Amino acid sequence: MSKPYQLSAVLYGHSLDVRSVVATPDDSIVSGSRDKTAKYWRRNEFNTGYVESMTYRDQKNFVAAVLYLEPTLEYPDGLIVTGGNDNKILIYKLNEPMATFTITDHTDVVCCLSKAIDKTQFLSGSWDKTAKLWDFSACLSSPVTTFTGHIAALWSVIQISNGNIVTACADKTIGLWTPDGTQIGSLKGHTDCVRAVCDFPEMERFVSVANDALVKVWDYAGENVETLHGHNNYIYCISANRALGMNSFVTGDESYSIKCWKDGINTDTIRLPAQSVWTVTCLSNGDIVSGSSDGMIRIFTQDEGRVAGAEALKQFEEEVNAILKQSTQEIGGYKVSDLPGREALYDPGKEPGQIKMVRENGGVMAYSWVDDGDKSHWEKVGEVMGANEKAKEGKTLHEGVYYDFVFSVDVEDGKPPLKLPYNNGEDVYDAANKFITKNFLPAVYLDQVVEFIRTNSQADPMPNNDYVDPFTGGSRYQPASTSSNTGAAVGMNYDPFTGGSSYTTSGGSTPARNPTSTSTVSSGGYFPHHKYLKFESGDAKVILGKLMEFNEKIGDGSHKVEEARLNSLIQLCNEPCDLPDVEGLFRLLEWPQEILFPVIDVLRLAVRHENNCNAIVLHDGKKLIDLFKTCLSQTTVPNNTLLAFRTLCNLFSHSFGSELIFANQIDLLENVSSLSATNKNIEISMMTFLLNLSILCLKKNDEMGIILLGTILPDALSNCKDPEAHFRGLVALGNLLTSNNAAFVNEVKAKLVLNSTFRARVDAFTRESNNDLEKKRMACAQQLQQLISG
Repeated sequence: MSKPYQLSAVLYGHSLDVRSVVATPDDSIVSGSRDKTAKYWRRNEFNTGYVESMTYRDQKNFVAAVLYLEPTLEYPDGLIVTGGNDNKILIYKLNEPMATFTITDHTDVVCCLSKAIDKTQFLSGSWDKTAKLWDFSACLSSPVTTFTGHIAALWSVIQISNGNIVTACADKTIGLWTPDGTQIGSLKGHTDCVRAVCDFPEMERFVSVANDALVKVWDYAGENVETLHGHNNYIYCISANRALGMNSFVTGDESYSIKCWKDGINTDTIRLPAQSVWTVTCLSNGDIVSGSSDGMIRIFTQDEGRVAGAEALKQFEEEVNAILKQSTQEIGGYKVSDLPGREALYDPGKEPGQIKMVRENGGVMAYSWVDDGDKSHWEKVGEVMGANEKAKEGKTLHEGVYYDFVFSVDVEDGKPPLKLPYNNGEDVYDAANKFITKNFLPAVYLDQVVEFIRTNSQADPMPNNDYVDPFTGGSRYQPASTSSNTGAAVGMNYDPFTGGSSYTTSGGSTPARNPTSTSTVSSGGYFPHHKYLKFESGDAKVILGKLMEFNEKIGDGSHKVEEARLNSLIQLCNEPCDLPDVEGLFRLLEWPQEILFPVIDVLRLAVRHENNCNAIVLHDGKKLIDLFKTCLSQTTVPNNTLLAFRTLCNLFSHSFGSELIFANQIDLLENVSSLSATNKNIEISMMTFLLNLSILCLKKNDEMGIILLGTILPDALSNCKDPEAHFRGLVALGNLLTSNNAAFVNEVKAKLVLNSTFRARVDAFTRESNNDLEKKRMACAQQLQQLISG
């Protein structure tokens, strides 16, 4: 059994996340950081530590990747290569702080660099979806080869021993290429963004790691020969540990840990006092070097002679214990582990007196922004006291008072959640009344809030884990809050770069049952229902902020929009415009799928106003339908699916919009019918679209539409899990059965009678009434059964 790894040294020097580390043949270290620098570290001759030998400063933005190229006759000390968020590759002589060569061929972040077999060549990968092969003995103004074919950002590229190139991509695939750029394979096996690949030439295999928390072993032909489990969060990095054998490697993740592997077995786990282990590399003596989100480089060893001193080990153990404890603590309704570190203090405050809480020295410190012209700064106010003691008792601080529960309640899309505090033993009606009065909410919400408190406080003894919002039935719309795999977005992990949700095997608390969701459908005779349902709420300022953020990320600039024009486009959200900037809106619709959702949100809010709706549909209705078809497919971004359904629902309100939908209903329904289980927000939006379409088909007495909906709705209902979605789907079916055309009704009834799965589901609905929403669904299902059997 191998010895456990222990801390050997900590290298201080970077002020922000260390994103990349590599080792040289003499076990020196090169590091790259978000602080815009790369550093060269030489081993200290007197102890286990290292000395900072050189800092490379020419990158104008974050340094995302570093590489050491071994000596040649022309460069006897070797070369340092860096890639960054300024889209540039810089090449430095070892002992010179300024770059000797600059490569500007990539059009987006250069996030990975690696050696090629030929010592004069190296590889780069970028968010511009390409990898490139370079030869620094030749002209660096153009690559030897460009590898194109991926549809999302590249995260890793290597050359394996048979000469082929392997790329890892956010499109969930691994690419295999010949050196001349011919793609010979696209390997599918990971279910989320593939972050890194590593070659094991002795076995003619390579290994990949991904956001799905899986480690996969592939042979050179592209066959997945083994899948390793052990991580429960994103895996960001991998490095072979050749000193320990040809099948030894280490991986780093988003859960404070490095894992060591030998012959497919997880032999050791190293805990770090930093959540994100961005990068790892191994030295020739078997030691492990890591770079992490706290800006530290740490070295771990199995050799007792290189273990750090007792004081350093004690400090490290205390830091690890503190950060792991913080992962379960909350202050003022916020998880301590979600608070930023000291790097947050590099961003200026928005207004004098702004308070910012940051994780620092195992605790939480409060800072206040002092606006003093050129001398403006964050001034420490002091430690946020009491969190540790109360956290042990399961208490949460909210507005200076500790509570057993502080729920985050999302009342309206695009607006911050409201905090609902509650103590065990407190009168639930009193707590609900205080919440409603303080937040100026309608009194009719009282019963819903009471039911919500009762359900969640009983089902979940720990505050602020998994819960269900009493107003929306889920979490509010956020870029990272919609997962295609689960109905509960709260408490999940989110990739800070791709915005996707990670697979996690860690157990959570028991989810609370879904309390009543607000619905505009009346609770008396449920059908026929004649009024289109819409999704009208939204905060244009929030959307504008996201548009501006993404506008800066457009790689080649071809789709970038002037800031003034973005402000003009936002006016479409707020009011009808005589001359709406439709061309500008359609230009934004050319953005990549992964950053398209705020543009669709502008479209959703814009079409509420008839003038805007007509202008948009008349400009290019076909392009709109193509957009919706793409967004409603299984392979798209979940946020796009959600907002596409909501936009379609809003289009029904105006004649140009409803006619566009009616003319293309077959194409739209074809995509809807292919959707399987989604999250509850998408389920509710999808069923609202089908409900609205049932109203439109009845108005037009459209035989084809009614029969088609009669086929699709039962299957869609069977696939959904959310009670509010069920309710809206039942109302849509009830609409179809109230048609004046007996032939249409009889054909729909026949389809429903023959669908045993659907009949069993509706029968179950008639017996489930644990809360107000299920009671409403039960009454609606009973009314539908009467229509079917009548």
